[in-house]
Amino acid sequence: MRATDGDKAVSLAWNGVSLPVPADWRPARLGLGYLYFEDDDGPAFEFKWRARAGRDGMEAALKALTPKGRARAGGELPQAWTNALADFELMPLSWRRDGRAGLGAALFCPHCGMAAVFQAYGGAHGPEAARVADVAAALAGLKHHEPGPPAYRVYGLSFVAPEGFALAAFSFVPGRFSLTFAARGRRLDVVRLAPADVILAQSSLGDTAARTFGLTDATVREEGAMAGCPAVWLARRQGTGFVDVVARRCGRQGTLAVLRHDAAANKLYGAALVAASPVDRQWLAQTAARCVSL
Repeated sequence: MRATDGDKAVSLAWNGVSLPVPADWRPARLGLGYLYFEDDDGPAFEFKWRARAGRDGMEAALKALTPKGRARAGGELPQAWTNALADFELMPLSWRRDGRAGLGAALFCPHCGMAAVFQAYGGAHGPEAARVADVAAALAGLKHHEPGPPAYRVYGLSFVAPEGFALAAFSFVPGRFSLTFAARGRRLDVVRLAPADVILAQSSLGDTAARTFGLTDATVREEGAMAGCPAVWLARRQGTGFVDVVARRCGRQGTLAVLRHDAAANKLYGAALVAASPVDRQWLAQTAARCVSL
């Protein structure tokens, strides 16, 4: 087990929750309200949450803990953890199984109604001192009801969602990270593709954008610049003419998309909005520009 002194913390944010974690904690699994980290020794830390779940959500959170059905209420938490969680109501929990042990708590925030559960993984005797210190630092820096739209900082990707858009789906695979948001019948897709030089050696920026956003039948393709980078815009059913207007009224939504090439970062960044009315190009440009690499 590594020592914590001098190790740099990484600020991670995901769907309404942010916390500092050690640089060697890898986000191995994600969910809409779930973070699971591993380090070189295996499982390290797990956090699950549900906004506005209420006080009764603590019991449901306890039942959701991995390994399912093995956690029990009770146990003594390190003082540094309870100090960091002073604003929460909490129910300590613990488990032992197959030579490993976990210690954590189900939580309720009386200020916003969030229910959550966390656990630190350890060996047969529970988390060691270094793990306890790491978890204390993460809990002390935990933020979950900050004003404004939620920020996303994970896998080197940074993005702030527009007001009113909620995360609906996501995908993180080698070479392509994507986030999908929904708001009142509109869908916003945000992507980061890499390495750009390899992708663009095989296909132009416009063709890459068309495939990425499913716009191979786009009626408009326009090259330009965005955020100081070469960019291409694609549009489908964005016009004010009879055909486009009737198509949108019949439920065939239109799409406006932009993909830019950041040569310095060797990455492609893009965003596309699917909606029943023409998309504001300036709004989409500002939204797409928020997607950057850390």
